[in-house]
Amino acid sequence: NRHKKHKSPVVSVLLLIFLMSVSATSPAQVPITLQAAIDTALKNNLLVKNEQLKAQYQQLLIETSAAIPKASLLGEAGQINSIYTDTKFGIAQSFSFPKVYTSQRKLLQEDWKYSLLNVSLKEALLKKQVAQVFNLILYVEQKKQLLKYADSIYDAFYKKAELRLAKGESNLLEKTSAQIQLGQINVQLNQLKQDLAILELQFQFLLNTTTLLVPEENIYKMLPDAGTNVKLTSFPDTASLKGHAAIKLIQQQKQIADANIQLEKSRLLPDLSVVYNNTSIRGTGADNKIYSSSRRFSSIQVGLGIPIFAKSQKAKIRSAAFNQQVAESNYASGLQSLQSEYQAAFTQYNKYLETVQYFERFSLKNASLITATANQQLANGSINYLEWVQLINQATTVKNDYVEAVKNLNESIIHLNYFTN
Repeated sequence: NRHKKHKSPVVSVLLLIFLMSVSATSPAQVPITLQAAIDTALKNNLLVKNEQLKAQYQQLLIETSAAIPKASLLGEAGQINSIYTDTKFGIAQSFSFPKVYTSQRKLLQEDWKYSLLNVSLKEALLKKQVAQVFNLILYVEQKKQLLKYADSIYDAFYKKAELRLAKGESNLLEKTSAQIQLGQINVQLNQLKQDLAILELQFQFLLNTTTLLVPEENIYKMLPDAGTNVKLTSFPDTASLKGHAAIKLIQQQKQIADANIQLEKSRLLPDLSVVYNNTSIRGTGADNKIYSSSRRFSSIQVGLGIPIFAKSQKAKIRSAAFNQQVAESNYASGLQSLQSEYQAAFTQYNKYLETVQYFERFSLKNASLITATANQQLANGSINYLEWVQLINQATTVKNDYVEAVKNLNESIIHLNYFTN
């Protein structure tokens, strides 16, 4: 015993040091607002950074529009001009017509604009994803709170049932039923715990941060006038939806198709070539003077490459024009689809808003009244345990349905934000 008394303080100190080290190394949860989470994601997300790198790559490609073929160095030796052996050197360079280079630069610029718009679309989708995960985390937290509230009610009753059973005032049915209710609640709490862990991993991935950021719990219900920038008075007109990143991206495909047509047409223009020659002419020249191999004579040759066999190139022009029609059709269908999706999202918003308002005006108050009345009547013996369970479950179901309705309302607002932003 004396040995145990001397050992106990040492064990306690070691245990205290261990707990302090664990608490020091475990990451602390840092609350964050939705806007701050979106800003963090836009700054850190790897998928967005990857799209930005692609845009930079497309920008660098613009400088390749004036790619000129390699010059050809020519050499010749032999009886070129007379019985004597002469040498001839030359350099040849071919060019496309200047309009070809201009058209190629225009096409590469349009490709670069497309990649920039793709960055904007990825950012819009990222904002939506961050808001959705943010909302789901708060939703799970609300469900946890509701289950913990129900757990506290059934736990208190379970303890009363134990006392009643010990005193012989009730049978085993009350205690067993209470145990079943508590067991079901614990199973649901464990499931929510796992769901929350997955959502937090998704949230951390989207924000690409090592800090354990968690949504602020005091802003579960999103409101149109609370920084969400949603205009909820009517459907937006066609002009406003044309500014959406997805529509701009489709519209840019039309610009790319137009630029591609101009490029294919410009390739029907003749190619240019220039050749510079430097040669010796040994012997008697046209001026009756005798020249040695040290004397050099120069000449310049200019040529045009005319596309006589242009059938293939004209087919490319026709296919490019057809591709332009496809781009125009995609734009029209894309705009129509976006308008339809927005109208559906707006209808969903109104439906969920009415549901939430109904819960807040009537159902939640009635649920609280049912809970208080049921507890009071059970205490004075006006109702039995099974009747009390039915009433409590009814009130809990109302609160659970309200949490679901708020989640749906938040999702509809997030979806509207995606269209209007």
